[in-house]
Amino acid sequence: MNGLFHPHSKELVPFQVGPLAEHLAGFAALLTRQHYCRRNGWQKIRLVSDLGQWLSARGRGLRDLNESLTEGFLTERRRSRPLFSGDAATLGALLRHLRAEGLIAEAQPVLPSSAGECLLADYERFLLQERALAPGTVALIRRLIERFLQHRFPKGGVRPSQLRPEDILSFISVESTRGARSHLQSTTSALRGFLEFLLQTGRLTTSLTGVVPTVAGWRLSELPRYLEAGQVERLLRSCDRRKNVGRRDFAILLLMARLGLRVGEVARLCLEDIDWRAGELVVRGKGARLDRLPLPEDVGQAIASYLKLRCAGGASRRVFLQSKAPYEGFLWVGAVSGLVSRALRRAGIDGRHRGGHVLRHSLATSMLKRGVSLPEISQVLRHQLTQTTEIYAKVDLPTLRELSQPWPGGAP
Repeated sequence: MNGLFHPHSKELVPFQVGPLAEHLAGFAALLTRQHYCRRNGWQKIRLVSDLGQWLSARGRGLRDLNESLTEGFLTERRRSRPLFSGDAATLGALLRHLRAEGLIAEAQPVLPSSAGECLLADYERFLLQERALAPGTVALIRRLIERFLQHRFPKGGVRPSQLRPEDILSFISVESTRGARSHLQSTTSALRGFLEFLLQTGRLTTSLTGVVPTVAGWRLSELPRYLEAGQVERLLRSCDRRKNVGRRDFAILLLMARLGLRVGEVARLCLEDIDWRAGELVVRGKGARLDRLPLPEDVGQAIASYLKLRCAGGASRRVFLQSKAPYEGFLWVGAVSGLVSRALRRAGIDGRHRGGHVLRHSLATSMLKRGVSLPEISQVLRHQLTQTTEIYAKVDLPTLRELSQPWPGGAP
């Protein structure tokens, strides 16, 4: 515990200046609960103290404090000294703390400042409320549409009525160089939906959806990437379970390997989702879907082993926390994918296998090789459409050989 930030009240006195003086101890207590080390804790205290002095010099009180003022403080501070990478995050945490205590006003919503931003905000609301898409999906679509509008209206002044077929084709041509076929399929799908929205809301008088080309993508045209059983065990052994982060990674990988959980489902798993007595797990899946799965004994033991030693996590109810302070749940699902990718590299497994979905594919493939039927695999993976599971039939080589017909004119 000697390395953790746990200041005595007398140590804080020199830093209690300006309108933040009497609230510095409360913020220091928050940093203590979040298990920051001494160096980072004092670094954050000095930053907040400097902010209090800056506010006092400008005649600003506590009630004036908001995002605009903290940005102004950091801008001026940058002119005289380099900023630490976490300074903006520290002041964001300070504002959230003061708001939770009822000491400053709630953040004002950022209003769109241009026609383009208004249009994007309207479309985002439409996707969330009318089409009920997941926030992550909406964020992806918004980025694609934002790039399209910037491509067509690079100087601003977005006017949908000025869109022409050549604008769409030009953008798709540029996007075709950015990624694989799946990226282009996502781009054209997003464009069709956006153009249809413009037509429905009267921003376009002529439909342009027919201009968007169809990207060839034959169903089941690719083999799923998966690991053999020995590789999965090697991946699990790569976790150093003498350390808490190794126990966390082992529990996450085991969950994905044994139950086929998606990275988002692992990231969203909460303490109350585990029913230890019943040996069950509630999984928060796509589209707010809840599924109850059996909790295998080895998975339960791995999670329990991690929970015994992990940090308290403050107010977070997430099972799996970040390995560094503040000890909160993963901020985005990509962190779980990155964890899997690092484990694959650590285990020396081929770089073609990337991200968390490879373990889901591996589970399905392993079940198929053991003779489990596709409908049963579909139930385990919680596919809403059984057709989604059909791709795994392509890796059942013995059955495929039995079904194959001899090539005409070939060897007998």
